[in-house]
Amino acid sequence: MKQLITADALRTAHAEGKTRIEITLPDCIVTAEARMVAERLGVEIIEVLANKPLVASSSLLGAATAAPVVEYEANLAAIRQAVLAQLPSGSVPENVIDQLVRKVAAEQATSTSAPTAAAVAAYESITLKSGIKRVTGSSVKMGLLEGAGANQIGIADVITGADGSTMAAGFMQWENSFFPWTLRYDEIDIVLDGELHIRCDGETAIAKAGDVIFIPKNSSIEFGTPSKVSFLYVAYPANWQDC
Repeated sequence: MKQLITADALRTAHAEGKTRIEITLPDCIVTAEARMVAERLGVEIIEVLANKPLVASSSLLGAATAAPVVEYEANLAAIRQAVLAQLPSGSVPENVIDQLVRKVAAEQATSTSAPTAAAVAAYESITLKSGIKRVTGSSVKMGLLEGAGANQIGIADVITGADGSTMAAGFMQWENSFFPWTLRYDEIDIVLDGELHIRCDGETAIAKAGDVIFIPKNSSIEFGTPSKVSFLYVAYPANWQDC
């Protein structure tokens, strides 16, 4: 049974002179009110993942544990960016966003299944009031494409229906793999690096950096590269994964 960490628990810790408390994820759940009380009282909540390094500033730890902690904190930041990217700016309170981020992190830490694009892909972005969205390409972290068999196909959706778009866009990359795919949607691929091979009906279209490929709806093809490939895709409609 999960332990609930309430605002009263934080007040008690503060009254006892404690400046920090440790909890274990995912065995404990910290309420939104508890986090706000902790911040107001100056009580630091230190979160420990089961069988994972302590979540704290790396300056407080020895060199042997600093790297894992930095990696975990970077993962938290990436998850936060992914969550924010799916929400209209200012629509959700910070404490609720914080809970969502830590819930995803805890689920990732205890999951034994292969990661998916939705669970892992993350990036930095800014959405203006007008709805215009800018994604920082260098910040994009790939998830894995489902349905590609044993192939390790990296994918990151960066524009989706959640952005109010009728189209979707994202990045894909992999090395030395070919896999079959049937598209129930229109797709345009812009190759950024390497070679993209599209095989269909006994013919192959080969695109290199700077080239553009259009794949019409209902095409049964084979995606692949004999070396490596990285490209930007644009798909219509935005819910291409559900088509």
